[in-house]
Amino acid sequence: MSGETLKESERAQIEAHAQRIAEQTALRKVRKTLDGIEESETAQRRTLRKVVIVCAILAVLGAWLVWALLFGDKIISRRPPMKIPDKVQPRQ
Repeated sequence: MSGETLKESERAQIEAHAQRIAEQTALRKVRKTLDGIEESETAQRRTLRKVVIVCAILAVLGAWLVWALLFGDKIISRRPPMKIPDKVQPRQ
């Protein structure tokens, strides 16, 4: 009878060890998946930040261009317009 109980206790220890190994393996897989998700979210944030910066730069440049087209000639001093005579004088 002691032989049977010893075998049962050994079997219980082996099963408990196998259970721990299975749990550790599952936890490693979950951790690896979470790390992958975190890395992809970090990459998405970096990409979004770059896109926002590029859009802001383009918006500033576009606003500057529109402003220059609309109000540019008022700021730049030009020569006075050329006077055109009313009649053409004949050559001598």
